[in-house]
Amino acid sequence: MRRLVPVLALIVAACGGPTSGEVSESQAASPTTTSLPATTTTTIADGPTSLADRTRPLGSAIFDPAALPAPAPPPVAITIEGVPIETAPVIPVGVEANGEMEIPGAREVGWYRFGPTPAEGGSSVLAAHIAWNGSSGVFRRLADVEIGAVVTIAYADGSSSRHRVTEIAQYAKDHLPLERVFARSGEPVLTLITCGGSFNRSLNSYDDNVVVYATPLD
Repeated sequence: MRRLVPVLALIVAACGGPTSGEVSESQAASPTTTSLPATTTTTIADGPTSLADRTRPLGSAIFDPAALPAPAPPPVAITIEGVPIETAPVIPVGVEANGEMEIPGAREVGWYRFGPTPAEGGSSVLAAHIAWNGSSGVFRRLADVEIGAVVTIAYADGSSSRHRVTEIAQYAKDHLPLERVFARSGEPVLTLITCGGSFNRSLNSYDDNVVVYATPLD
C-alpha cells in the first residue's frame, strides 16, 4: 500500500506525479471543472495512535467520535459512466500509525474504511491516483466526468448500487472541505477524490484536488 498523505493535510496531497517518460507532465491534463472559492478548514491536531482507534481515525475534534455504522458489505469495484477506464477494483484503506492515509497503486481505488460504505448515511470516500510512478492512475480522467453520469459500485456480497453525479468541484489542497468530505451522518453521498490542477515538479505533487459528489439512485 502506498503512503500518500499525512492526516494533517488529509487526503490526496501528493497523488503520485509523473516520474518517468511513460506519463509526462504535459500529458497530465488539468481538470476542466471550475474551481470553487477557497473555504476555511479546521486544522487537524494529531493522528490516531493506531488503525484500531476506529472511533477517532482522523484525530480531529471536528468529527463526532461516535461508533461507526453497523457493518455492511464493503465495496469491491467501481465503474464510472463516460470515463475511459475499465471497472476498477476497490480495496479498504485507513491510516498508518504515523497519521498518513493509505492509497493503493495506480490501478486500484481506496475506500476510506473508517467512514460509511456507499449508499449509507454520510460521505463514503473513494480515492485514487491521477498518476503514479510513471503510469496513469485509475482516476486520471475523473475531472472529465459529466453531471448526471452514473457511478456503479459493486459489493463483496454480489450486490451493487448506482449513484448519479450531482457536483464536480476543484479545491486547493489546503482548502479541502473536510467536514463535508468526511461527514459520518446526513444524506448519503459518494465522494470520489483525486488530484488536479498544475503539477508542481519540485514537490512531485499536483496543486489541487478534484472531487466528484454523487447521490444514490437505488
